[in-house]
Order: sequence, then structure tokens, then C-alpha cells
Amino acid sequence: MTETRIVSTSGGPVEVTLVPGSRPPVLFFPGGHCSATVDTGWDLYTDSGYGIVSFSRPGYGGTRVGGLTTAEFTPLVREVCRELGVSAVAAAVGVSFGGLQAVHVAQDPGLWVHSLVLHSCAPSVQPYPDTRAESVIGPVLFSPPLEGIVWALIHRLVRGDAGLRIMMARLSWLPIQTWWDRLDAADKSRARQLFRTMRSDSGFMTDLRQGRSGEAQARRAALAAVRCPTLVTGSRHDRGVAFAHSVDLASAIPGAVLVELSSPSHIFWIGPDRDRLASTISAFLDTAVN
Repeated sequence: MTETRIVSTSGGPVEVTLVPGSRPPVLFFPGGHCSATVDTGWDLYTDSGYGIVSFSRPGYGGTRVGGLTTAEFTPLVREVCRELGVSAVAAAVGVSFGGLQAVHVAQDPGLWVHSLVLHSCAPSVQPYPDTRAESVIGPVLFSPPLEGIVWALIHRLVRGDAGLRIMMARLSWLPIQTWWDRLDAADKSRARQLFRTMRSDSGFMTDLRQGRSGEAQARRAALAAVRCPTLVTGSRHDRGVAFAHSVDLASAIPGAVLVELSSPSHIFWIGPDRDRLASTISAFLDTAVN
């Protein structure tokens, strides 16, 4: 049974969502606009028996620790795990903007993380956002004064299939008519639920600050310091995060394995490529954890 909790730490309250499993949990760090409660592919892990400890990163959901960087937030992740009694971690999993946090957690000696998985993550050593337009518009639309209004409009838009189709199309380089009908009713329901639970809070602005080109050397050093088995996945069809980031991450992390997906959009866990991805993750973790 899924449970959301607020855990007190030395830096302030941290929100986590817990999904029990028969195997050691993965520490899950969702991407931009997502709190701990937003499911961004949990069943890729729970279907193989792994538990989930999903975190609201700084500025998201009920986490109130200020605008901490990924490096600064990592000791609080350790405190949360200690409070929850988590002594063994199958993997640190990062999705999109959550990738940098997963990288720092994976190399923390106090967490005993067996492996690292990065799904469609950015920034890599390369900066993010990928385009000048996104760099200019994103901080305005999703700033604390406006993000509530923007997301309220999006939540209303995706109630129907026409609006959902518009939002999904913005996350893919493929024409929507070439893949929309390949999504079944369950896929569309999950995509709709995703958009209806997303918010930016103040966390998105913190994410953007850490993606700047001026932080590239610090990101390079963090990636080079990873010593656990690492799986990186990404799709060339992803319009949310350029595939070049996946290539860059796999190059910068020693021994990392890059798996190219055929996922039609940034929402990589939804659609016909999902089963192949689940098998890839399961095989990787079976080797890394056992």
C-alpha cells in the first residue's frame, strides 16, 4: 500500500512516498514539476519486487529545506533512509531533472547504493534546457508567481483526449498521428494522471539553476566519481530532453551502459516500448544487486 510521509531532518521536513516490496528498495528521484507522489514509472521496479522510496526534491511537495543543491540535499536523503530503517538500496533512480540527485546519492558512502539508473536525464555535462527559447520562457511560465495558474490550465486541458494529445505531442519529435493510436486506454489514463498531478512549486527554479553551463565542471566531477554499475536510458524521439544528454552521461560515468529506447516521447514508461524497458531494468538490477 502506497504511503506518503513527512520525515524530519536536520535541514527541515522531507516528503517521501513509500511503496513496499519484497526486495530492497530503490531511491526514486522524479524529474521537474514532480513531487514524491507523482508516479513516473514506479512499476518498472515494483513489478520485479523492488520497493520504492520516492523523494520530493528541494522545493517540491512537502519538502521544505530551501533551495539546496543536489550535493547539499544528499546528507538529508541519508537521514531519511536512517529514519525509515533502509539499510540496503538496490538503486538510485533518476528521472529527467532528478538524475543529478541520483548521481550524488549513488556515490554517498553512507547509503550503500548498489547501482545507478538514469532515465532520460538532464543536465549532463552539457547544460539544460536544450534551447534558448526554453531557457527564457521556462523560468517565467513556471516561476512561483505563475506556475499555479499554468498548471491549473494544464490540469483542465488534459481532461479530454484532445488536450492530452496536445500535451503529449509537445514531448515528442515524432508526429503525434504516428504514435497516438499505439497508446492503449491504460497508457492514456496514466499520462492524464501524470499531467494532473504535476506542479512546479519553487523546485523547478532550483533545477534550472543547477543546469547552467557555469556548473558544468561540478557536474563532470560528480559523474566521474560514480563507482557503482550504471544504466543510462534515453530515446532520440524525446523532445523533453535531448538524447545527447544520455550519450554524454554514459560517456562521463565510468563503465556506464547506454540503452537506446524507441519510446515516442519523454514519458518513456508509457507506450509499446515499456515491456522491453522493464526487462532491461530487471536484467541490469539482477546482475548489479545480486
